[in-house]
Parts: sequence; structure tokens; C-alpha cells
Amino acid sequence: MLGAHFEAEIREQPDVWRRIAASDGARRFAAAVAGRDVLFVGSGSSLFVGMLGALAFRRRGIRASALAATEARFDNAAYRDACVVALSQSGRSADSLAAIDELAPLRLVALTNDVTSPLAERAEIVIDCLAGPEFAVPASKSVSSMAAILLWAAALTGGKKNRTAATLEQTAEDVRDWLGGDGVADVVEAARRIARRRSVAVVAAGYGVPIAYELALKIKEASYVHAEGFAAGEFRHGSSAILDPSSAIIGIVDEASRDIVHRPLAEAVEAEAARYVIGARSGEIPLLGPATGEAFNTLAWLVAGQYLALSIGRANFVESDAPRGLSKWVG
Repeated sequence: MLGAHFEAEIREQPDVWRRIAASDGARRFAAAVAGRDVLFVGSGSSLFVGMLGALAFRRRGIRASALAATEARFDNAAYRDACVVALSQSGRSADSLAAIDELAPLRLVALTNDVTSPLAERAEIVIDCLAGPEFAVPASKSVSSMAAILLWAAALTGGKKNRTAATLEQTAEDVRDWLGGDGVADVVEAARRIARRRSVAVVAAGYGVPIAYELALKIKEASYVHAEGFAAGEFRHGSSAILDPSSAIIGIVDEASRDIVHRPLAEAVEAEAARYVIGARSGEIPLLGPATGEAFNTLAWLVAGQYLALSIGRANFVESDAPRGLSKWVG
């Protein structure tokens, strides 16, 4: 079946999160960055996870930024005293390794799926994201595992108790139940409709914004359908002009962002764009994906978007395990 590895790895994620819940990775990460400004560096999916992590730490009053590894040669002077966190599934990305040379960090923390990689060898502290082997080119379990560690670490750093081993385990079971239930069929049906569209806008606010960027990337990788992620409020400042009957808009919704995200979704009616939401309901718009508690709801959003991208790819007869022109890591 097309995307067999991709689907298997999507479905393995609840087990990965349970491994993280039983580990000390989040606590070690929180201790590694304590008392420091933090710069998250990565490319592609790893960059978007870094953006999520930076936001989570900023919400705890910590100076944190995210930088594309490919931009480090142009943008490095302000980060000389920061703790650099390099995120990489493989730990072998030439862009990430070059970025470390440019940044010359006083402390380097590696968050990676390969603790024997060149990145890990260079780091002072290495955190294993515990995703296990990942064969499909579109990253799935390595993305959500890094996100889980960073979100939990940010909560620990800020003294919050909403993210715990128990809440992560509950999220794992909520998502496992959804993957084994009838809700997946709704995603497959939506994917068939989206596959016939020429473009997809993914809109969100707050924690949803980096997830929107990541889900748009997954759709492009896995299905070859053009997709872009947007901050929902900013989407209304010009970009909403792209919507028409040949497009779709997907909103990532939670209680905090519902009013902001609903506005472009409501306005899309006039453009006759197909509309869907992930996370929580927004009016009568079809809801895709699992529901879970607020603490780790971003992980559920990732799984819903990954399965949607896989299903759009299958509807377009794309082998999403090995998309054209892409490899697992960029040398």
C-alpha cells in the first residue's frame, strides 16, 4: 500500500509518547537550558518544532528564539551567549552542522533521534527523542516526540504542573483510540475532496501556528498538493485572496484561539473553499482528528494532519514513503 511506512510510523506515536513519559528526557532538557537564553536551530520539521518549543519557553518568561539552520550564516551575532538547541531527526544534516559552526555556542544541546550521530558527538548534552527507526521521508514520530519533550520541559521550567507523565500517557491513549476507531474514515473522506483542490491554507493561532507550518509541509511532501501555513489573524491581511472554489482551508482550533481562527473560516464561505477544522469544533465545520486534553493537544493536531497528508497522497497515487526529489536527510 502507498505510504505503508508513513502510516505505520504515524500509528506508532502513542507508544513513543509512553516511552517519553517513562524517561527523564524532559527533566534533563529543562536542567540543560535553565537560566539561559535559548536558541532553537533546525530545518524543515525540526525548525517548526523549534518554533513551538521557543513559544512554549517564552510563555514561561524565558528568552527563546528559533532560527532556520540555513539562515545562521546571515543571522548569528545576537546569539553568541545563548544556549543553542539543535534539533535533528538524523543528527546528520549538513545545514545544521554548518549552523553550529556559525553560531559557535557556549553550550550545545542536541535533541535527536540518533545519539551516535555527528550532531550528538559535538553536543555537550544529548537528549534522545526515543522515536526509534523512522523510514518514511515525511517525519512523523520524531516530530511529535521532540514536541512532547519540549512542551513538557517548558512546563517544568516554568513550574507548571499541567504537563506530566500522566497527561502525556492520557494523550497517548486518546490518540490510540482515535487511530483504532471510526474517526480515521472522516479524514480519508476529507482527503479525497482535498486531493482535487489546487491549494490548501492551514490557519491557526498560538501554539497552532508552528503546527500549521508543519502540516502544510506534510501535505506538500506526502501528496504534492500546494499548501501553506498561516497565523489566522495575519491570513486575513491579504493572503485570504488565494481562496476560491479550487482551494481548501483547514483551521487548527483550541479554546484559546477559537475566535481568531473562526473568522477566516467563516469568511471562506463566500470564496466557496472547502473547510475543515482540527482540534476543536468551530460552528458546523467538519472536525477531523482526535480530541484530547489541553496539555498535549498539539500532539493530537500533528497526528490528525499527518494522517490527512498521508490520505491526500494516497488519493493522488503518491508514494509518500519516498516523495520525488527528497531524502531522509539533506547532506
